[in-house]
Amino acid sequence: MRYFVPLVCLVVFSACLSAAEIKGKVVDPSGAPVPGAQVSLVGRLGVEASAAAAIDGGFALEAPRTPDSRLVVTAPGFATKTVALDDSAVVELDIAPVVDSVRVAGSAIDVPAEEQGGSVSIIPDAEIRERNEPMAIDLLRYLPGMQFSQTGAMGGLTSLYIRGGNDNFNLVEIDGVPVNSFGGAFDFAHVPAEALDHVEVVRGPESAVYGPYAISGVVDYVTREAGSTPTLDLVAEGGSYDERRFGISGGALVDGFGLTASLSRLDTNGPVTNSDYHNQNAVLGLTRRFGRQSLAFHGYFDSSGNGVPGPWGSDPLNDFTGIDTISRNNNNFSAYSAHYEGDLSERVRQEVFGTFFLNNNGFISPYGFSFNKDLRGQGETRTVVSVTRHDVLAIGASEGLEEVKNTYITDAENDTFPIRRNDTAVYAENRLEIGGRLFVNVGVRGEWLRTGAIPPDGYNRPLFPTQNIGVANPKVAASYNMGGGARLHSSFGTGIRPPDGFDLAYTNNPALKPERTRGLDAGIEQKLWHERLSLDATYFYNRYYDLIVILGGSLTTLSYYESDNISNARAQGGEFSAGFRPARWLFVTGSYTYLKSEILSLNGSTLAEAPFTPGQELLRRPANSGEVVAGFTRGRVTADLTGYFRGSVLDVEPTYGASAGLFQNPGFANVGVNLNYRLAHGLTVYGNLRNALDQHYEEVFGYPSLRLNFVAGLKWGLGRL
Repeated sequence: MRYFVPLVCLVVFSACLSAAEIKGKVVDPSGAPVPGAQVSLVGRLGVEASAAAAIDGGFALEAPRTPDSRLVVTAPGFATKTVALDDSAVVELDIAPVVDSVRVAGSAIDVPAEEQGGSVSIIPDAEIRERNEPMAIDLLRYLPGMQFSQTGAMGGLTSLYIRGGNDNFNLVEIDGVPVNSFGGAFDFAHVPAEALDHVEVVRGPESAVYGPYAISGVVDYVTREAGSTPTLDLVAEGGSYDERRFGISGGALVDGFGLTASLSRLDTNGPVTNSDYHNQNAVLGLTRRFGRQSLAFHGYFDSSGNGVPGPWGSDPLNDFTGIDTISRNNNNFSAYSAHYEGDLSERVRQEVFGTFFLNNNGFISPYGFSFNKDLRGQGETRTVVSVTRHDVLAIGASEGLEEVKNTYITDAENDTFPIRRNDTAVYAENRLEIGGRLFVNVGVRGEWLRTGAIPPDGYNRPLFPTQNIGVANPKVAASYNMGGGARLHSSFGTGIRPPDGFDLAYTNNPALKPERTRGLDAGIEQKLWHERLSLDATYFYNRYYDLIVILGGSLTTLSYYESDNISNARAQGGEFSAGFRPARWLFVTGSYTYLKSEILSLNGSTLAEAPFTPGQELLRRPANSGEVVAGFTRGRVTADLTGYFRGSVLDVEPTYGASAGLFQNPGFANVGVNLNYRLAHGLTVYGNLRNALDQHYEEVFGYPSLRLNFVAGLKWGLGRL
C-alpha cells in the first residue's frame, strides 16, 4: 500500500541475537503440575516468546536473554506470577479465581489484562475444552455485559448487544482479521469452539485502537498455536435433534516451524421442519521464530447452511401463515492473516500485518435467490519503542479496502454494483507505568474514510460523488493498585460505525456520516482471602449519537433528506462480578448486569422515530441479566453447573417487525449440567444437559429456543490428563 512498503524487507535481515534455552516447571501450592500454564518471556517491548506447560508442568523456551527479561506465568484459576529467569526452575502459582494473559486485546502494546484500565474478559483453552460446547456463542453468554439474541435453534441468526449498544456496534476478529460485514454486522451463530485456543472480549469503545466498528466492544477469536510439546484432540458426540459433531485438532513443532490444523463438522435437524443446521470448519496455522524475529500465517474457513422456518412461537396478531419450508441460508467465509514481528534492538520492535476477509452469502426464499458478498483487505505497520523502562510508545499506520455487493444494491439499469470504501489511519498509544502501581494508556487514532461514487438508481437516489470523511478517536485508560488486594480501573473512549450498504443505497443523502459513541467506565476490584475471592463492581455510561434514521410523516421537517444522522440514545448501568476458588478442585464465578437504556429525541425535535417514543428502552436490551458457573474436579470427574438469566425486554412483532407493534418478551432462565469422566490417560467420556429445567422461552420474540436437550460424546487428547 502506498503509505508503507512492507517493512519486512528492511528488517528481516537484521542481526538476530543468539538464543538460549530456558527450562522450568510450573506447579501449584501442593507441588502438583499445572499443565497448560502459559509461560511468557517478557522484555521491555512486551512478549518475546511463549510456550504452554506440558502435562507434567514442564516448559522450554528458545529465546534470547536481555537485561530486562523476565518470565510471566499465567493459568486459569491461578494468580499471575512474575519471576527472574534464574528462578525459573520451579514456578509455584497461587490459587486464585482469575483468568489473565500477558498479551490481550485492548491495547496496541502488550498489556496484561490485570493491568488494563478497561473491561477485559478471557475465555481460556481449559474452559473451552472442559465445557463441551460446540459453538463459541454458548461460552460467550457467561461474560458480564454481553446479551445475545438468537432466532430459535442452533444456526439461527444471533446478535450481540454489549452494554446496550446496537448489534452492529461490535468489532469481531479471528486471529486479528476483522470479519464484520460492510457496516459492522456479524452473525455470532457460526463460530465453532473446536479450533479456538481462547477468546478475548473488551467492553467499551475501542476505535482508538481498532478503528471502525469497535463502537461498543471487541470480540477476538484466537485459534490454536503449536506449543513446545505435540498436541492432538479428537471429539465425537451425538444427541437430541440428531445432533452430530466431529472434530480433530492438533499442533506440533517440526524443524523449528510451528504447525497447527483443525477440522470440525456439526449437523443437527432442529426442532421443526426446515430448522436443520450444518457447519464445516477448517483452520491452518504456520509460525516460525528465528532469534528476535517471528512470522505467523493463519487461514480460517467456515461453511454453514441452515433452514429458515420463520417464527413459530408467540403470535400476538395471529398472522402466522405456517412454517416456511423453502427459505434457506448458505454462508461461506474465510479469513487470512500474515504477521511479522522483529525486535531491531532491545528498545525497538517492528511489526507488519496483512489481512484479508471474504464472505459469500446466498439466500433462497419463496421470492427467489439473493446474494451478498463482503470483502476486506488491510495492511498495517507498527513500531513499538521502549522510551524508558516504564514508558512504551506504539505508533502505526494502516490502509484498507472494504467492499459490499448484493442483489438489492442496483443502479438505474437494475444492475448490481459494488460499494467500496477505503480506510487510511494513523495512530499512537503511550503506556506509562508509575511506581509499579499506576498504569496509564493514552492513545488517539486518526481515520480518513473515502467512499467511492455511487451511481443513481433511476428512482430516488441521485449520483453520489466520492465522499471523504476524517475523524479522530481518543482513548484513556488507567489501572491503580491500591494495595491490600484493591485495584481501581477506569477508561474513556470513542467509537465510530460507518454507514452500511443499505444505508448508502437507500437514501437520497450523499453525506451520511459515521454513527458515533462516547463511553466511559470506572470500577473497583477487591481480592480477599489470599486472592481466592475476587469482587468487582464497574459503572459504565455510553452515549450514542449521529445515529442514522429513516424519516417520514411529521419527521420529514427535520431534514432535507429521507435519512440522516439525527438519532440519539444512551445506555448506562453496572456490572458486578465475583469469583471464588477455595481450592484447585472447586470454583464459582458469577456476574450481574443492570442496564438502563433509553431512546432520546431526534435532533431538532421532541419526537423519536415511529413507533418509538423518547425515554423508551432500546430493543432486546434487558434491564437485568446475569450468569453463574460452578466447577468441581475430583479424581476422574469434572463437573460444571451453569446458568444464565435475562429479564423481560422490549421486542417487535415477529412477522412484520416494529411497524406492526412492540411487545414485551418475558424473561427466562437457562440451567445446564456438564459432566466429564476420565476413562484413561487422555480419554474422556462426557454428557452435557442443556436447558435442564426444560424452560419454554424466546430470546427473540416468536422464535422458541430449544427445550431440554442432551448430548454425549467421547474425546481424546494427546498431551492432556
